[in-house]
Formats: sequence, structure tokens, C-alpha cells
Amino acid sequence: MTRLTGKIAVVSGAANGPTARIAARLAAEGAAVVLNDAADSEGAVRVAAGIVRRGGRAIAVQGDVSKAQDVRRIFRAAVEIFGRPDIVVNNAGIFRVEPIEAPEDAGRAFAVNVFGTFLMCQEAARQFDGRGGMIINMSSAENSGAVPDEETHATIKGAIDMLTLGLASDFASRGIRVVSVDPAGFDTLDLSIDELPGRSARHLSGLLHHRARLSGSRALPGAGDVAFIRNELVASTGWRGW
Repeated sequence: MTRLTGKIAVVSGAANGPTARIAARLAAEGAAVVLNDAADSEGAVRVAAGIVRRGGRAIAVQGDVSKAQDVRRIFRAAVEIFGRPDIVVNNAGIFRVEPIEAPEDAGRAFAVNVFGTFLMCQEAARQFDGRGGMIINMSSAENSGAVPDEETHATIKGAIDMLTLGLASDFASRGIRVVSVDPAGFDTLDLSIDELPGRSARHLSGLLHHRARLSGSRALPGAGDVAFIRNELVASTGWRGW
């Protein structure tokens, strides 16, 4: 029996890249996975099909997380096919890098990245239904020091981190853990400090309130390996928590 046998995970923005690998990793650990992607629904279908071919359980559900009705539909599909979710990974987003004076409307990026994460957290709390669960939000190093033309991205990720900290406190009494993860420099689900580059490891000491003890090099948040963490953010090289 693997660590997530019997668990159900909802993963947004899962059509490709690191989030597709997150979904595959969750499935390999035994979870049934619901993949969502608004921009590339066909990609989400392909990732789900790949999981099924490898003996896992997965479905793909198209939906725009910035719309409450779509968020409800994503979770409704999860419940109808697999049951109530235990893990929610929020990675749906639009990466906007351009001067603030650029004509592109940043409203869509805020709607998907920030309000979409808010709606997914809100519905996750409803669906956990007193059983507890885990919400994993995606952070970024830019939230602690934006570089030119990335102010929008940094502001978005800063908002997500503040949402994470607030919900971690609010949801603690309900058995729901909320964390944000910055995947820069390492696979999102491989949270081993001893595998980090030297420069990042040095930077870590200035960012962390505590050096969190991780359960080996294959720590998996949804599997309870980091259950000792309460309110937390993740710096560019590891956990920041207390």
C-alpha cells in the first residue's frame, strides 16, 4: 500500500510542466486524481490518460477556476467519480511578465491566480466536510523581491501567500493544513534541503523562521510527511513555518 492509497486529489493547472508531474506523483503514491486546466483541456486529458495507462486513477475536468460555478463543477465531478477530496493543489494561473504600463490587462491574471485560488480554497474547505485535508498553493520567490517587469507576478504571489497564512490559522481547528510552495530550484514535491544549491541554501537562513525538519528527500505534503508544520509559507529553497 502506498502513502496516498484511498486519498483523492484535485489538481488545477495540470495539463503540463511541473503540475502535470505533481499529478502523476500523487497518482503513483495511490491517490485518485482530478486534473483541471482551462487553457489546455486536451493536455489535461492526455496527462490523465497517461496516469490511467500506468495503472492509476485519474480524470480530467475542464473549467475556469476564476468562476465559482466552474469550481463547483470540478469538485462535483471529483465527488461523483471518486468521492470527497482530501488534497487540493492550486496551480492554475497566468504568468504575466511585462512593464506595468503595457496595454495588456492584468485583471485576468489576478482573476485566475488570486481569486481562482481563493475560490478553490473555499470549495475545498466545504468538501473536506469536517474530515480534514490539505491545500497546497503555489508561491514564488518574487513575492519577497520583485525584479523589473515582474511586479504583477510578485503581487499575485504575495496575495496567495497572505491567503495561505490566513487560511492556515482559520482552518487549523478543522484539521485542514494550508501551505504554499515555491517550486524554484527543486521539484515541488521534493523538499530536501540537502539537495539544494549552495547559494540557495545560504539564502535560506535569512528567510526561514525555523529550519523545518523534512521527512527525507521525498517528502510529500499530502501524505502527511510534514504534518508537524502548522502556519507556513515556503521560501525559494524550503519551508518557512512556525
